[in-house]
Parts: sequence; structure tokens; C-alpha cells
Amino acid sequence: MQRFKFITAALLVVLAAPVAAQENGVELAWKFEKGKTFYQTLKTKTSQTMNIMSQPVKQDQEQEFVFSWTVKDVGEAGVVLEQKIEAVNMSIKIGTNEVRYNSTARDAADNPLSTFFKPLVGSSFTLTLDPKTLKVTKVEGREEFVKKVTEANPQMAGLLRVILSEDQLKQMAEPAFAVVKGPGEKVKPKDTWTRESKLSMGPIGSYDTKYTYTYVGPEERTGADGKKVTLHKIEMKTELTYKPPAANEASGLPFRIDSGNLKTTEASGTIYFDVEKGRVAESSMKVNIDGKLNISVAEQKAEVDLKQEQTTTTTTSDANPFAGR
Repeated sequence: MQRFKFITAALLVVLAAPVAAQENGVELAWKFEKGKTFYQTLKTKTSQTMNIMSQPVKQDQEQEFVFSWTVKDVGEAGVVLEQKIEAVNMSIKIGTNEVRYNSTARDAADNPLSTFFKPLVGSSFTLTLDPKTLKVTKVEGREEFVKKVTEANPQMAGLLRVILSEDQLKQMAEPAFAVVKGPGEKVKPKDTWTRESKLSMGPIGSYDTKYTYTYVGPEERTGADGKKVTLHKIEMKTELTYKPPAANEASGLPFRIDSGNLKTTEASGTIYFDVEKGRVAESSMKVNIDGKLNISVAEQKAEVDLKQEQTTTTTTSDANPFAGR
């Protein structure tokens, strides 16, 4: 009987351990190992409908980027990573016209998409992260990247230099890392934290975004290799505010945006964090935008009704998913 009581007590301790660990919180922290490389696949589907002067324009777009991240150095001063664009797969359909570009295809046709995106493949940046906040503090390689893109697209040089400023490249890279509270910070179910960013697109306008993250808890998922893995679920809500460009920023496009009122009707997503590997394993986000823009084309004013639905997913792997394609 005593032996039975001991076994029962031991089983209770074992079964209660995950609960106790959860009550004490879990640390969702990135792990960076010098020399280690991982890959991130970013897929975006966008469906956009514009009504300009009573003329509807429908556009569907699919993008797939594969990035490699190589840890160059890890220290108190920062984490240094090299980000490289490994592959691009694009499709844009406007009305009944469709244009495609796949950087991995041997018979990729020359078209406006290939002209723009071909110079991007193989380009790299060196980013430095603050080891405590995981914010990007430094970007190297911008000048060479901008030179490549603007030489291939000289008519867009002014716009690209604005959009691809160092500050904007920092803002674009941060979401890959700054979704967790940071090293040493433990979270329990229902704990929340926030992050804010501003993305300035020059003559297109700017977006002020506030991200609110809520930790849900562990969940069993099936990985890309078909194996079961326990990941930690984080729910994300986004508040996005659009601001039209200032008068001194409104040039550089075939039209000028005079004013606008765009609102998000839906902006939410889910992140799954792999504690064992110390990185985001997968994420998904849906953003729907609805509103109006007032524009001028050769001094002729027009109102644009805009509806846009966008879904973005990311997955992280140890191997290049385009290898062998």
C-alpha cells in the first residue's frame, strides 16, 4: 500500500509539472548561435479593388520571398545577422492580364516584374539587433542594394530611395524578431505586451501601427517534417492609422495623393514560437483596409474608393525551401 501511495504521489508530481511551469511563466526568447543559418519563407496574398472615376480596377497579387539569416556575431554590444534574399516568386493579375516571375525558374521570361525583382535576388544586408529589446539598431548594405534596384528601375529612383531609407529598412526587419518580450521576460497565459512602429512611404503616405500581443499558451502542432512539436501561441491585434503625405513629400508618383481616410476593418494574426529552437516557427496575419483617397492627376482631381484584403504567412526552417526546385 505504501509503495502504491508513493507511485501515485510521484505520478501526480510528474503530471503537475507542466502546469506548475506554466503557472510560473515561460520565457519566449530568441536564441542566436554564431555561424548558424536559418531560412524564412514569407508569403503574401493581396486582393485589391479600386474604383476611379466610376471605373473599377481589380488587382490580385501573390508574393513569395525566401530569406536566409546567418548569425555573424553575438555579444553584449549586439547580435549581428546577415539577411540574404534567396528567391522570389511573384504573380500580379490586373483585370485579365497576368504577369509572373520566379527567380528559380530556368526559363523565367523578361517582363516588368523580372526587371524589378531580378536585381533583388542575392542581395544582402547586415543587421545589428539590440540583444535586450531585439530592435534593429544598424543596417549595412543599403547603398549597394538601392544602387542595384534604381539602376534597374531608373524611373522609380526617387521613390525607391525614400522607401528604402535606413529607418524604413529597420522598421521592415524588426517584425521578424520583436514579437516577444525579450530575454529574461517570462509570460503567462493572457499576459499582453505592445510594440509601435511607423512606416513612411514618401509620396504614398505613412502608416502608424500599434501591435498588441497576447500569450495564449502551449499548443501541439505538426511541423514541416511531419513531426509533432509543442509551440507557444501568441495572438496579435493591430491598430493601423494611415496618414497622407505632406505637401513636400507628395511628388514622385504619376499622381498626387491630396488626402485620404483609410481604416482597417480587420487586423489580427497568430504567432507560434518554438522555445526549444528559440525562434518564431510560423505566423499568419490578415489585414483588411477600406476607405477613400483623394488624388490629383495632371491637376485633375479624382476620388478613389479602395478595398484591400491581405493575408501574410511566414514559416521558418533549417533548410532552404527552394533548394532543388
